[in-house]
Amino acid sequence: MAGGDLDGVARDLDAARSARTWDPARYAAALERAIGAFEEDAAAAGEVFELAELYDELWPEYESLGRVEDALAAADAAVAAGLRSAPDPRCLRAEILMRAGRIAEAEPIWAAVRADTPDDVWLYNNAGIEYAAAGEHETALAWLTHGLRLAMEGGDPERLVDQLADFRRASLAALGRQGDDELQQRAADFLEQQQHDAEVRRAAVAAWRAERERGHRPSTVVAWVWLPAEEYDAGLDAWPDLGEDELVNGPEGRLPHADYCRELQQRLVEAADAGISRTWIAPVRVEAFASWCAEHGETVGAEARAAYAADLAHRRDPTLVAWPPPRNGPCWCGSGRKYKKCCAAPR
Repeated sequence: MAGGDLDGVARDLDAARSARTWDPARYAAALERAIGAFEEDAAAAGEVFELAELYDELWPEYESLGRVEDALAAADAAVAAGLRSAPDPRCLRAEILMRAGRIAEAEPIWAAVRADTPDDVWLYNNAGIEYAAAGEHETALAWLTHGLRLAMEGGDPERLVDQLADFRRASLAALGRQGDDELQQRAADFLEQQQHDAEVRRAAVAAWRAERERGHRPSTVVAWVWLPAEEYDAGLDAWPDLGEDELVNGPEGRLPHADYCRELQQRLVEAADAGISRTWIAPVRVEAFASWCAEHGETVGAEARAAYAADLAHRRDPTLVAWPPPRNGPCWCGSGRKYKKCCAAPR
């Protein structure tokens, strides 16, 4: 296909996308023409369009037009063209089948994806929502329950706990089970702690920026309290308030030290994303901290631990650990593994 023809196809597609009155038939036709360009000259069309994305845009239009088989074919073509999504793009076919009332055909797809990606929270979220929409609330509840537990255990980097809990509550109500059960209450507590932590981080970033805007040189050293492996159990036993934090307290109780470090890593990444450019990790050891509290007249607690970390940073204490380390350097948690293979590895 000549370049001018491709430009015309692109213009038609943009016009269909931006039309004031949405016309799924028009949009589907424009997408079909763009996809057809790949049959004529795949190399040239690939310079203008992404084939997988075109099919991914096409199947919802077919579905809205009642063309279920065409929607299924387009979803399959998107997968074959290399579409990447969360959950696994094979779930597109399952979703279309569910909405067409063909639940029995969708079930083996959900099962196959679950076998391949058992820790994907998005899978449980999507399957639960689709089963709930189909009125299959017992099945929806099973998917949403597993997804909610998985999301909280992983620290909820996808921010799905709120949605999973809402849909789970609706399925419980549809089944005549009024009121929050133990898992719903845990989710409420988790979300409250998540909101508190976010507010604390926002306040810290705001204070740092305010100092800079006033013309002061704000401290570029932000120190985070951390319990090394050899101090982990002793520290949590000595400071019960710390044991209530989601950093160390999972659904099954106290997290293993490695999981605690991964939770702290997530907070460090969020702080960096919020604008704090230099971070230090302040190892807190029970005896040293107790001595510091006695010397400074501090009462042992969260505020004292934060003050202790800040004091270590101010004095550039040699025990401070710079974060983040080089990707190929040893991980900050002391595991002995490379950072990229340890706390920085995808969750």
